[in-house]
Amino acid sequence: MNYADFSLIRFGMGRKPGVQGPADPDNLLEALRSDLMLTRYPLFTTESAGAIFREYQLGRRDERQGEESGRQRRINAQLAFENAMTNSLAQRFARALDDETGFADRLAQFWSSHFSIRRGGSRSSILMASFLDTAIRGNQTTTFRQLLKAATLHPAMLIYLDQSSSIGPRSQVGRRQPGRGLNENHARELLELHTLGVTSDYSQNDIRQLAELMTGLQLTPQSLTEFNTKKVEPGAETVLGIEYGGGRPPRLAEFEAFLDDLAVHRDTAAHISRKLAIHFCADDPPDQLISDLTGTFLRTDGDLMSVYQQLVGHDLAKQTFGQKVRQPQDLVTAGLRVLGASGATVMGWSRRELNRAVLAPLKGMGQSWEGALQPEGWPEREGVWLTPQFLAARIGWAMRQPTRLVKPLPDPRDLVRTAFGSALDDELALAASRAESAADGVGVILASPQFNRR
Repeated sequence: MNYADFSLIRFGMGRKPGVQGPADPDNLLEALRSDLMLTRYPLFTTESAGAIFREYQLGRRDERQGEESGRQRRINAQLAFENAMTNSLAQRFARALDDETGFADRLAQFWSSHFSIRRGGSRSSILMASFLDTAIRGNQTTTFRQLLKAATLHPAMLIYLDQSSSIGPRSQVGRRQPGRGLNENHARELLELHTLGVTSDYSQNDIRQLAELMTGLQLTPQSLTEFNTKKVEPGAETVLGIEYGGGRPPRLAEFEAFLDDLAVHRDTAAHISRKLAIHFCADDPPDQLISDLTGTFLRTDGDLMSVYQQLVGHDLAKQTFGQKVRQPQDLVTAGLRVLGASGATVMGWSRRELNRAVLAPLKGMGQSWEGALQPEGWPEREGVWLTPQFLAARIGWAMRQPTRLVKPLPDPRDLVRTAFGSALDDELALAASRAESAADGVGVILASPQFNRR
C-alpha cells in the first residue's frame, strides 16, 4: 500500500476517480495549508448568519404587528433563512467531495465533535452553521490557542452551553435581578471536555471561579459575542492556582489570558493528543503515538500543523490501518466520492434531494447533521456504530442508494480498484467480479468490512 492510498483512506474522505493522492506526508500537509475548497465554497460568516436571522426576526415581528407588508417580509426572510441553511450544509459536503485529499474535512469533523454543539431553535441553527465554518474550519490549521478562543467565544457555543444567561450575582445586573445568576455549564465543559479532560486535577471551586471569570460573555441583537461589563462578577478569580480578572473596568482580555494558559497546559496537550489518536487511528491507540503527539504539542505550544505532521507521518498510524470504523458521515461521503459525485452535484440538489441522498441515510446509521446529542460529541468506539440496527442501515444504503444516484452504475471490477487502489483486498476484488449485477457488485463493495473501515 502506497502513502497516497493510505492517507486518502485513513486521514481523508476516501479515494475518488482521477485523483492520485499525496505522495508523502509533506504533500498532504501542503494541501491542507492551501485548502483550495475555501475559495470554491467560501465560509459562512457569523456576521452573515446574524444578519439573516435578524431579518427573519424583523419579518416575524412585522407580521405579528399586523403591518401591511409584514407577511411578505416574513415570507422573504424565511425563504432567505432556509436557503442559507441548505446552502451552508450543501457546501460542507461539496468541499468533502471536491477536495483531493479530504484531510481538511476529516479534521473539521473531528474538531466539530470535540467542540460539540447541537442545533436548537432558529437562531442557534443558523449560528451553528457559521460556527462549523468560521470557528472550526477557519481555525483548525492555526494553533490550539486560536481554535480554542474561536470556539469558546462563538455565539453558538454561548447559546448551547447557556453562557448567554449567566450573570454575576454581585454584578450591576445581578443585584437588580436577584432571580438570575451564575451558570456553570460552559465553565465545566471548557475544562472537562474542551481542554484538560475529565481525569485532570481540578476542583468544583475551579469551575465556580471560572464561571465567575466568564460572566459578561453575552450576545448582541445581531447575534454577535459581546463582553458586557455590567454583568461581570466583581473581583479577581483564582482558577487552577492562578489569579485572573479583577481589573476596573473588567476586560475580555482577562478571560482570554486564562484561555492562553489553558490552551498549552500539559493536561490539555495530553487530552487533545489522545483524542486525535483515537479518532484517526484506533479506539485503543498505542501509548507511544499519544506520547509523541503530546510531546510535539508541548514543544510547539499547540501548533496544530506540527501536531498533524507528527500524526500523518507516524509509523504507528500506518500500523493501525483498518482498525477504525468509518462513522456514518465518513462512510456516506466516501461512497459518494468513489461513485464520482462532485461538489457541483450536491450544490444542485434541492433540500429534499439532499435529505434523501445524505441526511436521511446518516440518520438511519445513527448520526445526525444537527449534531451529537451530548456535549461530549460523537462516540468513537466501533460498538456504538455497528449495532444490528445501524449495521442493517449501512448494508441497506450500500445496496439501494447507488442505483438512485448514479446512472449507469460503474463496473464493480473498476469500482473496487478505484475504492482501494494499492490497498485492495484480493478476496473482495474476486467477490465484486462475481456479482450477478452491477448493483449487487457495487453494494458488495460499499457494504464490505474493508470499505466500512479506514
